[in-house]
Amino acid sequence: MLGYVRAYKPDMTFRNFDIYKGVYCSLCKEIGRRYGLIARMTLSYDFVFFALVRMGLRNECTPFKNSRCSFNPAKKCLACSLDNIDLQYTADVSMLMVYYKYLDNIDDSSGVKKLFLKILSLYFRRIYKKAKRNCPEADDILKEMYISQAEAEKSEAVIDAAAHPSAKALGCLLTLGSGYGDEETLYRFGYSVGRWVYLVDAADDYEDDLKSGGFNPFKKFGKEDFIEKAKFSLNLTSGEAVSLFEKLKINHYKSIIKNILYDGMYYSAKRVFADKEDKNNA
Repeated sequence: MLGYVRAYKPDMTFRNFDIYKGVYCSLCKEIGRRYGLIARMTLSYDFVFFALVRMGLRNECTPFKNSRCSFNPAKKCLACSLDNIDLQYTADVSMLMVYYKYLDNIDDSSGVKKLFLKILSLYFRRIYKKAKRNCPEADDILKEMYISQAEAEKSEAVIDAAAHPSAKALGCLLTLGSGYGDEETLYRFGYSVGRWVYLVDAADDYEDDLKSGGFNPFKKFGKEDFIEKAKFSLNLTSGEAVSLFEKLKINHYKSIIKNILYDGMYYSAKRVFADKEDKNNA
């Protein structure tokens, strides 16, 4: 997950934004408590969404308290209570995903950048080992994703096959240990969001992959057709995610999650295509 799944602040109430930021701050602190200071710098809002969904499915509501930012003690914030199992799980999953993302970046890089990433990966290797001990089932899911994704890219897979490993992984991770009754709907919801993330990232990287020769499922389309095809795929996938979300029994934070799904993802995609459309019109 790469920072695309985030809230759209202009359409949020002050209360919801405070809660949203509170979950972010709480997850940041949980990552620091479990994995150290540097690991906290890898946090993205995608994982806040992941935590919100997991927490929102619970019957009990997570209590918040007044707190302060660890990096800026003068800044006040909300914080979830300690020993929140969903924040702990999200912290573990985030570290595992960061590690496998580094491996993927190493595979796609060369020269000085590849060397730098290899050196950096030594640090994250230690974190990975701890995260694997904490949640071996999640590591199995992500290891399968990494292997399947490499095979898909090697075979120059079409869009559906290329997006499948990432989509499947998020569906499985969201469902794992959730205790939610309708696991099939929850899995399909996670699958749709995971597919959307893969596709919007591929759209964002389109020009860079054309230059570098890296794999991209949209490369078979010309620059003009690419935007139309990518938008169609993203709209179809986000629509499926929204439809499945409405079938879930969300007990808490529903309006925040809806903001992310209905508005946040839309504006993330809009930002991705804005520069590309300007270049085509130039």
